[in-house]
Amino acid sequence: MLKCLLFDLDGLLIDSEPLQFRAYQHALSQFGFSLDLDAWIQWHSVEASTTRWVKDQNLDLDPEEIRAVKKAYYDNLVDRELELKPGARELVEECSNDFELAVVSSSRPESIENCLRKFKLNKNFSMFVSGAELKRSKPYPDSYLEALNVMNIPAKNAIALEDSVTGFRAATAAGIDCVVCPDHFIPKSNDAFSGAALVVESLHELDAQALRAAHAKNRNKNSGET
Repeated sequence: MLKCLLFDLDGLLIDSEPLQFRAYQHALSQFGFSLDLDAWIQWHSVEASTTRWVKDQNLDLDPEEIRAVKKAYYDNLVDRELELKPGARELVEECSNDFELAVVSSSRPESIENCLRKFKLNKNFSMFVSGAELKRSKPYPDSYLEALNVMNIPAKNAIALEDSVTGFRAATAAGIDCVVCPDHFIPKSNDAFSGAALVVESLHELDAQALRAAHAKNRNKNSGET
């Protein structure tokens, strides 16, 4: 039985990926480095870690200094420009009547809180997990496993809702069925979400009934595999 929905935040509920890109562009430009969209897409094809990216690019930069500049610029963009994804409010508010909801995000805790407060959605979520506070973030399963542990809910009774390949990999690695609504700011291959319980083009396509049906179908399919 489906009891819990675990929502990603960036790119799924909020249209933040273009703002994240602009914020990192700005931050890196302060240190004399140019970031184009192709490099950003490559960054997000693996773990979205500033420390790892600086190391992989062999840059003589301090990741903490980059993050500090990016944070200030991004938080300003959030206040002025951030919008919800179409259908996000309706889905969250409806499903909060049927399931326990949590946010599982790689963002900073204060960023998660600010975004939920901005759109007055914080009342709908019982908790959130920030991958920034864990040793490993997505695509590793740690943040999802932490959410399940704190909520005391087995993976078989949960669905993750994701927009990215790294998030999808994290959820499935944690043994959680995943429903995907891709964010098209970062292109994905046609088979990127093979094995997902359901893939939709808009959150308007989802409601409590559709999520229950996708969960039941995927559970039945997996139980029949040998």
